[in-house]
Order: sequence, then structure tokens, then C-alpha cells
Amino acid sequence: MQRIGFIGLGLMGQPMSRRLLEAGHQLTVWNRTPEKAKALLAAGAAWRASPEAVAQASDVVITMVTDSAASEEVICGPGGVLEGTRPGLILIDMASIAPEMSRSIAARARAKEVAMLDAPVTGAPRLAADGTLGIMVGGPKETFEACMSIFEKMAVKIVYAGGNGMGTTLKLVNNLILGVAIEAAAEALVLATKAGLDPQSVIEITSVGGGRTGAMETRGPRMVRRDFTPHFSANNMYKDLSTALKLAEECGVSLPAASISREILRAARSQGKGDQDSCVVLTVLEAMANTIVQLKV
Repeated sequence: MQRIGFIGLGLMGQPMSRRLLEAGHQLTVWNRTPEKAKALLAAGAAWRASPEAVAQASDVVITMVTDSAASEEVICGPGGVLEGTRPGLILIDMASIAPEMSRSIAARARAKEVAMLDAPVTGAPRLAADGTLGIMVGGPKETFEACMSIFEKMAVKIVYAGGNGMGTTLKLVNNLILGVAIEAAAEALVLATKAGLDPQSVIEITSVGGGRTGAMETRGPRMVRRDFTPHFSANNMYKDLSTALKLAEECGVSLPAASISREILRAARSQGKGDQDSCVVLTVLEAMANTIVQLKV
């Protein structure tokens, strides 16, 4: 079994790293907040004092942090992974970051004879715990193939997208669809409520036919229950749609629906709701329509 280092033990990192530990890998971890590692340490993982020290103890290092700046810091910064590396180490960054940052980090890793994959995921913490995530991977094909057994412990769908930066590019496209779909689901529930329908009827009828979406099936019930606990926060969705729009500008592509969805997310963030789930956009639309989505009794 490969020795795996895991850096970043947030909502997704904890269940993902636990899957690897339970599969029998020797797991070494680090997190900015050490308290988040307690359950993993009790289950048999080892702690190191820095990302550099994690790299020194590992054959493969996985990073799962918040954004581009955080990935660059834990990998390339002082005390980072690349300061503790050796030729032949494999680096897998599973965060949702900008494609250009993935390519930049990969170039710096190659200079130290380290192969890097960008491998962001799709799915909620529950799917991470079940090992049924989706993973989209960019980087050298031979490195991807060498890491397949690791990915298979965490995911049910693994897609190779191309060279470095293409995994993160595919993640942006995936989250563009998700962000717009959540906005559309929220709009439908607000309109239904204002028109006198029970919003549950919308959830039920869209479970079949052409209107079926994962966004309505997963977020619809949560929206009508007023459950905005974060599975994928408004802050993170705003970040990804902003990055997708930047990529679209570079490619000369117009994304009108994504632009509107980002603006509603911006409004939610300005109301102090950025840490709540991205489906909290419902509350912004409710205020605009002067209504509250709730089940009819």
C-alpha cells in the first residue's frame, strides 16, 4: 500500500481521507486547524507539523483546500509540500482552483521531478463518505493510471480530461451547470409558491421527464425545509462561477445564465449568507417576490 499524505480536512477532506485510511493506506495528515484531525488520528492516521513534513513521510500527497491561493500556499509556500519533496513523489491537488493556477503549480512541481494531477471532485460530503464521488483529472496520463486505485477508493465516476489544468477546467464546466440549475430550481419554487402551488408538487413532477435535475432532487427538499446547512457553500459557488466567467472571457464565450446566477449569489453573500449552502439563493429570490416558499399543510 502506498503511503498517502492528506492536507486539508474540511467538509470534504475528512470523509475522503477516511476512505483511504479504511482501505489500508498508511495515512499522514495536516490541517490548519489541528482539532479537525482528531477523529482521523484516533482511527490510526499520523499527524505532521507542516505540509513539508507530510511530503517527507509520503509517496503520494493529496491536497484538498479552499481555493487557488490556499493550494499555492500549502504546495509552493514556505514549509509547503515542494519543500519536503523528492523525485518520484506524486502530488494530487483535489481542490477547485483556477486552471491557470493548476498549470503553474504543475510546472513548479515538474522542476522538482514531481508529477502533479489536478483532480477536483463533484459530490457532497455524504457521497465522499460512501466513496461515490465523481473525480475529473488533468495531468500526465501515466500518472493518472498509476493513481487509479487511489481514486477508486473515493469515487464511482473517474474522468480523465487531458493535461494539467483540464481537470479543473472540467470542474468549472460542471459547476457552471450546477450553479445555474440551483438558481433555476429556486426560481421555479418561488414562482410556484406565488402562483398558489404547493412547492412539493414541483419537486414531485420534476422527478420524471425533461425537467428532471439533480439540483431540484437534492436541493429542492432542503429549500422547502429551510435547510441551508452547507454542502457546497454560496461562497464556493460564487468563486467557481466567477472563475468560469473569467475562462469564458478568455475563450470569447458568453455565459448569460451563469452571469445572472453569480449575481444572485453575490446578493446572498452581501446579506451575510456566504457560508450557507448555495441553495440559500432561494431567500434572495423570495425577498424579490415578497413571498416565502413553504409546504402547504
